[in-house]
Formats: sequence, structure tokens, C-alpha cells
Amino acid sequence: MFVASLASAADLRLASVFGDHMVLQREKPVAIWGRGEPGGSVTIRFAGQEKTVTAREDGTWLARLEPMPASHEPRELVVTGNGQTRKCTDVLMGEVWLLGGQSNMEMPLWWRGDGKRNADGTRLVLDTDHPWLRCLLMPQRAFASRQEGFPQDTRRGEANAGQWFASRSSDPNISGFSALGYFIALGLHEKLGVPIGMVDASWGGTIASAWVDRETLNGIPEAAALIKARESAASDWSEEKARLQLDRELADWERRVAIAKAEKKGIPGKPQLRTDPRLDRNFPSGPFNGMIWPLRNMAVRGVFFYQGENNYFDQVDPFERTYPAVVTSWRKTFSEPDLPFCLFQICGWENKDMLYRQTKLPILQEQQHRAHLSLPRTGFVVTTDYPHTDIHPMRKRPIAERAIRWAEAEVYGDKKTTWGTPSFQSMRREGKRLILEFSMVGNERLELKKDPAGFVISEKGGKFLEAKAEILDAKTVAVWNDTVAEPWAVRYAWSQRAICGLYTSSGLPVGPFRTDTGPIPPKEIED
Repeated sequence: MFVASLASAADLRLASVFGDHMVLQREKPVAIWGRGEPGGSVTIRFAGQEKTVTAREDGTWLARLEPMPASHEPRELVVTGNGQTRKCTDVLMGEVWLLGGQSNMEMPLWWRGDGKRNADGTRLVLDTDHPWLRCLLMPQRAFASRQEGFPQDTRRGEANAGQWFASRSSDPNISGFSALGYFIALGLHEKLGVPIGMVDASWGGTIASAWVDRETLNGIPEAAALIKARESAASDWSEEKARLQLDRELADWERRVAIAKAEKKGIPGKPQLRTDPRLDRNFPSGPFNGMIWPLRNMAVRGVFFYQGENNYFDQVDPFERTYPAVVTSWRKTFSEPDLPFCLFQICGWENKDMLYRQTKLPILQEQQHRAHLSLPRTGFVVTTDYPHTDIHPMRKRPIAERAIRWAEAEVYGDKKTTWGTPSFQSMRREGKRLILEFSMVGNERLELKKDPAGFVISEKGGKFLEAKAEILDAKTVAVWNDTVAEPWAVRYAWSQRAICGLYTSSGLPVGPFRTDTGPIPPKEIED
């Protein structure tokens, strides 16, 4: 790790991301970097290659290995300089993917379907070893400035973070790894047969702006209010002020506890010390600085990014601008303008399916889909048909399978595989019917699998009513309601927990959409 206050400036160090059991990206130049004696020579040896570079005045150095094929052979990465040697053992060559986002990406394998742990003091232990799967959990850290490295830590006090590990049933670390990332890795290995490295840089409860570099974020005018508010709170914070405030809150808390006990009521939560806002997970660019920037030189195949839930509740972050900015920001950071990037559309949550309900959710889902359409080399996974009572769909394997289809087709060139959601293209009116046409992928056909299918229809200025639907051909659907004489607009899966009945012939769902354009008046949006 770069940050080591007791280490001599001449100490030879590898960047934090390098370690035993890691996977390096096949078929791409591989950067190896670190720190050493300023002006000193550093030699890197791996898989028959040898590179020598000179450390810069600040001690940083970087070498690039030539592209190499995949290999399951465990090898040593050896770095020497200033009479010192650093080694990483059991290093494989394969496919490396970066996982990002919030809790739906972070959700570990041990999480149970009812949202509780498997049992007190236990974790899910997988019964199969996957020595070809290597995982790195990034420590969840936010900073106001870019960090060169990261510490070794734990996530939730359970799984090791900051160091690579192999997926073995005897190692409880794997049960603390991303369930979605795990299932994606299984699918990729089944198709490719090469080692898979998964770097999980997700953090639950984060908003989109937290993952955008500050230069890009400063270039978004709509983000100015967010930045100003968060920086103002940070500049007003000091540990002394925080402790004085905590003392006042604890005195009041003790008074309320005494009252609660006397009245035999529940005990209120105990106040905690307010920490530096700059270390908050939603400080502008905070997690980017602490979790993404340290990886910037790493060769990766692409990114799987699942985020948006907290932007449903956030009132300041301009999601329509900051969400696509994550993609452009990371591509700039990794110096790959076409870095493959798979986006996951968030699903609905409520106690039961509802045909139509205008909340903020379908608007946010629409913004996610627009981001995908506007950004080349992005995948898009619809999850609307896997809702849950809360914001976390538990069925991660089928969601992973949809992401794998995108990777097979668009990243690995399997032209027989289709992926993605059909997109609404155009509409025309024929009497009481509105005829909708979609863009399709490959030889896919539209199919209706539910009745009602999830469509609603309205006259201009009227209420949206349940609609009937009929498939006219592979890419065309007719929608109508016999009581609507002059239909004007159609919405589909437009609800807090939508009914989804329109699919492709291979089983991929059509995501929420509407035929009307323009902003939806705030008065029509339920809280």
C-alpha cells in the first residue's frame, strides 16, 4: 500500500491492488505500479517477461507487461529494487471485472431471502471449491481527495477486504462476497473456461454523485447545490464541536431513557458521535476517491454497475446527469473511452403488484434507460419482473444470467446470443387503438405472458386506465381500452411494483416506458 507513514521513502512497495491469489487481465497490456527510491531502478518479472523502469522524483513507478493469454498456472509476480524484493504468489491470468454500485451489488451470498442472516453466528458455506475464481473486496472508504492506496480491512466485520482470496468452501470469506458478482463469475467461467477475477467496489446506501470524479462532477451545473451543501457541512465540522454536541445529546437521551423506563416504553436509540462529513459515503466523489481512483491503472475487461436505489430517496443529487456521468468518469479514469459497462435498472418494491401508480420510481427507471441508450458500449439489465417487499430483489442468479448474456454477445462476440430490453420506438393511432413499435435485437419476437400485461392508456388530459394488448407482429403491439375513444398515450410497467407481461421470445422482459414525453408534473408524483 502506498500510504505507510512509518515506511522509508526508499522502501519498495507495490500498489495496494496487488497481492497473492490475484488475477491479471489476459490479452491486454498489464500495468504494474508502486513506489520506490526516487530515481532508482525497479525490475518486474512475470511469466517469462522482464521489465525495468526508473522511479520518478516522487518515487512512483509504473511498468507495463505485454499482453498474455489466459492461464490457470499459479505464477509469481516478482518486483525488485534498491536491494529489496516483493512477491505476489499464486497469480493467474484471466478475465478481470469491476463491480460497482450500492447494496444490490454489495449484497453477500449469506444474505437470506427474508433479509436476515442465515442463523446466529453462522454464514453460508458453499459446498464447491472454485479455485479459478479470485475475489477482492475493496474497503469501503470515502475521502475528499484522491487516495493512492487502500488498507486491509473487513466488511461488516466479517469478510476480509483489501486482499485477494480464492473461492473455497473452507474459506468463509466467499460467503461475504457479492452474490450477484459470484453468479456472474460462475456464468462467465462456464462460457469462457478461464480464471475470473472480481473486484467488488460497491457500497450500500450511496448516490450516483458519490461515484463521479470531482472534475466531472464540477462540470455538471445541476450538481452545484449538492456540492455546496455537502462542503458547507464539512467546513463547519470539527471533532471538538461534534463532541460538545454529543454531550448535549447524551444528557437529553438519559432524560428520555428515564421517562421511557418509568412509562414502560421502548428505549430510544443512543446518540453517536458525528464523524467528519468528508468521510461520509455520499460526500461528493468520496467513494470514487477512496475505492475507484486507487484502481485506475489496473487492466480490467469491464464493469458491472448496479445503483440508483438511494437516488429514489435523495432530493438533491441530479440523477439524470450524475448517473451517466459515472460511466464517462470511470472510462476516463481507466483511460478506456469504450470500456464495456453493464448497467442494472433497479426494480420495484411494495407489498403487492400494482397496475399503475405514478411515483418517482418509474421516472428514475426511465432515466437509467435513457443513460444506456445515450452511452455506447453499455449493457442494460431490466429487473422489473423481480420485485421484492423492500428495495432488494433476492433472486440474484437470474439477474446475473441477463448480464452474462450481454457480456457474451457484446464483449466476447457471441453473435448467437441476444440480450437487452426492446426499446419503444414509435406510435401511431388506428381508431381506438394505439400501435406501438419496438426496436428488437436479433431474431427476437415480442410475447405477452400475462393478462393484464401491464399497459395503461389515456386520452389527452385524462386518467390512465387498464388497457388490453395484442401482439401484431414480432416488434409491434396494439393497445386499447374500449371506453377510451381518443387514445393519446400509453404507459407500461409504470408503477411502484409493476405488472410485467411483455417479454421477448427468449424470456427477457421489456422495461418500463411511456409514449408521452416531457417532464411529469410534480403534483402527479406520489411520495
